Amino acid sequence: MKDAVAGAAPWQDSFSRALDLEDIRAAWLAKCAHEYGRHYVENLHPWVGLAEIQQRLNMALLLAERSAAGFSLPIHILPDVRSLLDLLERPGAILSGCELQQITRVLHGQKHYASALREVNDTLTEWATDLEPSLSLLRHLQQALDDEGELLDAASAELSAIRRQLRQGRAEIQRFLQGFLRNPDWQDYWQDQLIVQRNDRYVLPLKTSHKGRIKVIVHDRSASGETLFVEPLTAVDLNNQLVQDRQAERLEQEKVLRALSAAVSQQVPSMRRALKYIGRLDGVRAALELGKDFQGTLVQVDNRPAFDLHNLRHPLLCMQHPGQVVGNPLALGESNHQLVITGPNTGGKTALLKALGLNHLMAYLGMPVAAEGRLGYFRQGFAVIGDAQDIHTDLSTFSAQVSRLRRVLEQADQHSLVLLDELGNGTDPREGGALAQAVAEALLSVQACAVLTSHQEIMKRYALSRAGVALAGMGFDAERLAPTYRLQWGVGGASQGLTIARRVGMPEALVQRAEALYADDREDWERWEAQREGLLRAAQQAMDEAAQARMEADKSVKRLQRELDAARQDRERAAEQARNEWTQLLQNARSEVRKTIAALKSGRDTQAASAALEQLGTPFQMAETVSVDLPAVGSKGLFLPLRQVTQIVRVDAARQRLQIQLRGKQVWIPLEQFRADSALEIPKEKGSTQYASPENHPWRLDLRGQLREDAWQALCRHVDGAMASGRQHIEVLHGKGNGVLAEMVREFAHQDPRIIQWRMARPEQGGGGVSELELR
Repeated sequence: MKDAVAGAAPWQDSFSRALDLEDIRAAWLAKCAHEYGRHYVENLHPWVGLAEIQQRLNMALLLAERSAAGFSLPIHILPDVRSLLDLLERPGAILSGCELQQITRVLHGQKHYASALREVNDTLTEWATDLEPSLSLLRHLQQALDDEGELLDAASAELSAIRRQLRQGRAEIQRFLQGFLRNPDWQDYWQDQLIVQRNDRYVLPLKTSHKGRIKVIVHDRSASGETLFVEPLTAVDLNNQLVQDRQAERLEQEKVLRALSAAVSQQVPSMRRALKYIGRLDGVRAALELGKDFQGTLVQVDNRPAFDLHNLRHPLLCMQHPGQVVGNPLALGESNHQLVITGPNTGGKTALLKALGLNHLMAYLGMPVAAEGRLGYFRQGFAVIGDAQDIHTDLSTFSAQVSRLRRVLEQADQHSLVLLDELGNGTDPREGGALAQAVAEALLSVQACAVLTSHQEIMKRYALSRAGVALAGMGFDAERLAPTYRLQWGVGGASQGLTIARRVGMPEALVQRAEALYADDREDWERWEAQREGLLRAAQQAMDEAAQARMEADKSVKRLQRELDAARQDRERAAEQARNEWTQLLQNARSEVRKTIAALKSGRDTQAASAALEQLGTPFQMAETVSVDLPAVGSKGLFLPLRQVTQIVRVDAARQRLQIQLRGKQVWIPLEQFRADSALEIPKEKGSTQYASPENHPWRLDLRGQLREDAWQALCRHVDGAMASGRQHIEVLHGKGNGVLAEMVREFAHQDPRIIQWRMARPEQGGGGVSELELR
């Protein structure tokens, strides 16, 4: 394929020029952000393999999807450093600070592009690795250079020390020379009270009239000759030291720049690769931006030399006349391989012809197109459009057209797209029509996909009488004497010459004579077409409505598919959430049961503990639920596994479970393990340590059996009340248990600024089961 394309360069250029592709490319280049994007666009060729075309379109589609989701590529004006990279490939090359600063800006751009690509996980994300710059190199350059490309003191320890010595030397010599200026005996010697530099040395402006009164070295003279710029002999050593320090600074700067340049040279291959990717990304982004100017869409290119387009428009006209260009349907390559378009001048035939070819070229470049539907893949294209006469080669319009047609007929095949405008014009109508039909028949015999425009009557008859050839005409409003620019299939567009002549005021007698001559000389084909046009207008309208209905149906199908996808995703999310909740519920239930079993085992009732463990999975079995009347909060009854009288603290109807008070703890149990009996009396619990009730000691808070979150809120309210009543000491009963509540109280005490001290109670006061808090 590459060999075929390389050998077909002449027709490639001719096809692109005839369709004004370079105008599109110029508009595309204007949208690029930097030189790398422009380089990509300038070197992009439409005539490549189908795989490359589809790859270009897929990349544009990925960037379009990213942009629609709010993840756009960065738009940076990056300097062109390709010549600097070429220079760095030479041994011993050294870049200046400004040049290294340009390298730094490019590395920054690479980093931003890589970050942008990682925001979305798709095929382009893989490019981020190649775009990521050397962070150590970038950091080194940032530490060594300022925004203007000047070396900073931190570029090296030696440079920092030299510059510190330079600053000290400048300050010392300036103090020394200020002593000369301020000496009262020498006040009249100086032209100005200024210290200036000449020949890289600090000097004083001495009046010429006082020359010789001070031992000095003259370095320069003013233009007027009234001032000498002199260096006192006593300042020579200071200036010499300053000159030496400056030389040392230059040498150290050169050393630093050489090291930085060497470090950058190691990254030249990776930077070239990254700039190639950056150029392509910016070029595709610019193409999408340009597509917005003509309401373009990204369409797929079929692997066959056939196309089926809707709303086909010329992109350049769309940009010149936004919202005013008429779109037309155009299909070829399936049942028909040839289309003959007729109609009046300025009716839009040539624009439609160019729009077809130009949109194909734009799609091959990976750009949005001014059409919808499906484009075809053609290995070569030929266009004979416009007046090609050339006075230098003594070719008339007709001769030039025939010469170009000859080349088309020599090379066209079934994989070719052929566009011929005003075929057969420029000579005798009968001879031109005969030649036009012969050319059309030759193209049809090789099954080339061809679109031809013509005024020749014979071409209309040819289209109606040949299988595989379609006829269409550009509409014309005879009342307004204006074209409609709409393509009407199955009907030839009349030239409307005599109708227009009558409307613009040609004498009626003359028009009637012309009509009579026209009727006698040849078949009244165009008049018959004009009459037939009215009958077919309704059919054309029906076709347009059907096409619109099909478009609406396609949109509905796409919308329904999106809704189905969204519903499927919602269902999957809900299922995942349910699984997570179910897992968490199971873990919580296991924890509660283990606590219950531990409590039961402490009472040495191992049989009841085993029975409780067996009941672990019962609440999670998918069984048919039966509506059961739940006991109310506060109801008394019997906890069946232990035959223990208890009282209901909380009811969970959704999970068919109860929370009961059992031996000082609150425990969740299944509904079937509780039997209500209001006649039972709850026995008082006995323990080794007795605590005062909160009613007798309102500063003592009992959190036993509460959940951590509830206990936290209760403790916060208790501290609020204690502070309001002026108390400085409170006690919190949390029990020993598994230590969750005790840890919560310690955490609360460390976080609340109102608490100045936390400690465990003494053994006789509860020990590890009680916390004492001191308030401010």
